[in-house]
Amino acid sequence: MATTQTTVLRLVFGTEIPGKTTTMEFNSPRPDLTDAQIRPVMQSFIDAHLVSGTNGLITSIEGADIVSRLVTDVIS
Repeated sequence: MATTQTTVLRLVFGTEIPGKTTTMEFNSPRPDLTDAQIRPVMQSFIDAHLVSGTNGLITSIEGADIVSRLVTDVIS
């Protein structure tokens, strides 16, 4: 069995529809990212109206996480 680990930076934005969110994930983030580095980038996405989906434009910053996943292949 092979085991692999992946890490993503997950950005969560509020949208034009109250209570709905949109999530973006970026592979292989630096492990030392801080709020001060991430928040301005997220705000620039909002200010530039770059992202729109089924729930409308992104309108607010809801959160950001670095997520690690460990996957073990059972059948490969």
